Amino acid sequence: MKKIVLATVTGLSVLALVGCGSSSSSSSSSSGGTDSCTALDSEIFNCGKMLSDIVEHTVQPLVTDFSIKVQGLANKTTAYCSALSSSGDESAALAEARMAWQENMDVWQQLEVMQFGPLKTKRDEVYSWPLNDSCKYDDEVVSSLEEGYDISGITPARRGIASLEYLLFNEDPSISCTGIVPDRLIDWDNKSPEAKLADRCGYAEKVSADLIIRAESLVQDYVDYDLSKDAGSLQDAANLVSDALFYIDKKTKDDKLTALLPQTEADTFKLGSLEFDYADAARDAVHNNLIGALAIMNGTGGNGGLRDYLVAAGQSALADEMITELNTAISSSSDTEITQSFRAIMTAATGPNDVSTCINAETAATDLEKLCSLDNEVKAFTDDLKGQFVLTLGFTTPSDAEGDND
Repeated sequence: MKKIVLATVTGLSVLALVGCGSSSSSSSSSSGGTDSCTALDSEIFNCGKMLSDIVEHTVQPLVTDFSIKVQGLANKTTAYCSALSSSGDESAALAEARMAWQENMDVWQQLEVMQFGPLKTKRDEVYSWPLNDSCKYDDEVVSSLEEGYDISGITPARRGIASLEYLLFNEDPSISCTGIVPDRLIDWDNKSPEAKLADRCGYAEKVSADLIIRAESLVQDYVDYDLSKDAGSLQDAANLVSDALFYIDKKTKDDKLTALLPQTEADTFKLGSLEFDYADAARDAVHNNLIGALAIMNGTGGNGGLRDYLVAAGQSALADEMITELNTAISSSSDTEITQSFRAIMTAATGPNDVSTCINAETAATDLEKLCSLDNEVKAFTDDLKGQFVLTLGFTTPSDAEGDND
């Protein structure tokens, strides 16, 4: 267990403690607490500028980059579908489409940690994990063959970048549905593998075209977006950013790492808990979540981030510690450190010795040990996030993270 370093709280940061709450449903200023974000303004720190810098220099460029890459993904998907119908180099075209999908997902995983404002409102329209359902994707493939089909009206769980993972990476042409299957799906499943592949690719084209529209809509949402107007005060606005950072705790650590790994000697590795069923992208997702968190903490290109807020509150040591923890986890989750995919590592870990190695991992010599150690490295950051970070800055703790002392 990591020992939290208790840094000395300055007189100004004591103001932040007045507004410290336990639920994100009620912010400090709206409940009568102190707007410590504004109270800490000085010649070298301005809370409003910090917030505008986070939006303008960190979030907006990533949203724009995602929109550009979505256009590339749509083009590569169309090229793959064309190769299927024209006896082109299907393998090469599919490889390029998959690479474009991965590039999109890398950017989106950084944005996952920035769910405040338009990203919070429209996130599921682009990526609806963990509501992935391959049977629904198959059902929508069949629906998309009907005349007058309109993808814009269907639920997010049937489209988006998650559906493209299934459509581009799944190599089994058979339907994935179990239990009672509608006759129309059974009829479709009786088609030739080549015909089903073409139908799925046609739906992938519709999904990627829809993603272009949704990504461009996000770009427009951020043109005049003012984070401070999303809440009653600058402190409340900063709290929205803090809440978004808790993605690292509840999703990256809990769902993308801890949920995969054995917690006792009688436990097992859980392949079914991987974020991706078909693409080996779990390691990259964790890596990019952490990069996104670092961008929010550190700022981008010399512009402000939440680290500046900590420094203004007299918590330079805590700020440096959290940045170091993120950098350590980012390095440890890179493909140069963990050379295999999470799926490959877990698939190979079949014996009780592997379970014991994971639980007791203190060194990081093998990919298995590095994966299991990564969970602890991310926990070092989230321990500080849930402890001194929210305490010092007077932020609330999201309700789903309350009482979570793991």
